[in-house]
Amino acid sequence: MVFHIFRGFNPCLTGAPEQAIHAGPKIETIALLGADYRGQHLALKVAEGDHVEIGDMLFTDRTYPQITFVSPLAGTVSSIGYGARRTLSTLVIKRDDKPIQTGGDVHAVDVKTPDAFRDTLLARGLWPAFRTRPFGRMPLPTSQPEAIFVTATDTNPHAPDPRIVIAQNPDFFRIGVESLRMLTDGVVYVCQPPGDDLIPDNKDQIESATFSGAHPAGLAGTHIHRLHPVNNGNQVWTIGYQDVIAIGHLLETGRYMAERTIALAGSRAAHPRLIRTHLGASIAELTKNQAVDVKMGTPSRVLSGPFLSGREGAYLGRFHLQVSIVDAPSISSKPSFMPRIFRNQRNDEARPLIPTAALERAMLFDIPPVPLMRALSVGDTEAAAKLGCVELLEEDVALLSSLCTSGADYGSLLRHVLDTLEAEI
Repeated sequence: MVFHIFRGFNPCLTGAPEQAIHAGPKIETIALLGADYRGQHLALKVAEGDHVEIGDMLFTDRTYPQITFVSPLAGTVSSIGYGARRTLSTLVIKRDDKPIQTGGDVHAVDVKTPDAFRDTLLARGLWPAFRTRPFGRMPLPTSQPEAIFVTATDTNPHAPDPRIVIAQNPDFFRIGVESLRMLTDGVVYVCQPPGDDLIPDNKDQIESATFSGAHPAGLAGTHIHRLHPVNNGNQVWTIGYQDVIAIGHLLETGRYMAERTIALAGSRAAHPRLIRTHLGASIAELTKNQAVDVKMGTPSRVLSGPFLSGREGAYLGRFHLQVSIVDAPSISSKPSFMPRIFRNQRNDEARPLIPTAALERAMLFDIPPVPLMRALSVGDTEAAAKLGCVELLEEDVALLSSLCTSGADYGSLLRHVLDTLEAEI
């Protein structure tokens, strides 16, 4: 199947990365962030000062203790931070001088049944790689999706080229994709950029789907909308291509793969390129001597994630494959995607939502963008649901936030509506 997306919008941004993989800096500090696991009630299994190896259990889900979260780094648990209602905020691990345990008895994982495969993912820390549509949550351990979407394409500005990353471990990727068939009776869709099929051999339940066009043609939401739309009555799962490689690696070697290839890019990046690093790596360590801190008198800004939907923070997000080093926004001006007449308005001024052709092009779903944006702005969950907001996640409306004259963050507004609708089910 081939889909060419004629709508969409590609921002003209400088600082594209060299699409070649380099060794990243040695990471001394990583963290697991509670913000990446919204809705999960977590039970800690370690304390500050404990030594952990890669793949050791750090915490479990309190409601479903079979869901395990593991360490991406060998080191010492240096701090545990809590948020509201004693929910986990950050669990920080620092590399220590203790020799890494090689685990001589580790061997390939032989899973012959769906239950054995599911139990392996749950126990070995890879279940959190899945997200559901609708609502974008971690799936329940006993649930079964109607289909699984492997996102092996990315149209976010400055994203790594998935083909380059997969080419480093093609066998692990193939094994990971083929194993996903054990989790569903439906289709495993491998959504890829134009070119040769990433899974060349025809396999039962596996279908390749090629997507081309402007952003957001490479987002999972676009693929689901075209191939297997969701609503409150059905559910599909999504998983990123690097997590699929990690599943294949686990099955073949018995070891948890904490390595990720990310893009270090943006208009303020000194040497935009792809680098190897760890899940949850310290942003400060990743960007040390890599950012042009001051340019023409203005400071830089570092985001975990893409320019359009990333967030400021001290550590790399669980699902982020980019660190964006960009110009800091002016306190008195609008982002550059806004129409020129609005760029001189202050951020604290009320601004109208003006329908534009760019907003129509940015929404690839069969959802009228302006009515949706108005419903989200006033928190009208009934209207938003009727328009089809349950198909969306924050990343699907990030482009609307950048193009809209009102300055609203439709990602956070959408999340509020989705949480309300989910609670009503």
